[in-house]
Amino acid sequence: MAMKLSSVGTVIVTRVLTRSKGKKVTVAIGKPRKFRNGSDYYCPFRIMGMGDEQVRYSGGVDTVQALQLALQQIGTRLYSSEEAKTGKLSWDGGSTKGDLGFPVPDVIRDLLPK
Repeated sequence: MAMKLSSVGTVIVTRVLTRSKGKKVTVAIGKPRKFRNGSDYYCPFRIMGMGDEQVRYSGGVDTVQALQLALQQIGTRLYSSEEAKTGKLSWDGGSTKGDLGFPVPDVIRDLLPK
C-alpha cells in the first residue's frame, strides 16, 4: 500500500524551471528517509507550478538509490508533460532547447530533446 505524504520534509535541493509566459515550476526534493516498517528508504519530491502538486516519492534499498529513482521519476513526469512536449518548459542550465536537466529511465529516453 502506498504512503500518503503531505510534505517533502527537509528540502535538500530545488530546481526552478520556466513555463511559458515566465511562470515558474519548482521541483523540491526532500531528504531520503527510512520507511517506517522496513529496511528500505524513500525520497519525497514535489513539482509545484504545474499539475496537481502532490507529494510523491521513490523507494530504494538505500538513500542513494531512493534519490536516483526520485530524479528519474521527476524527469519522467516533466518530459512527458504537455508543457515539455509543446516546448513551453525550459531550464536555464540546459545544454539544448528542452533540456530540463533530469535523468529518465532508458525505456523513455526518446522523450529527451535531441
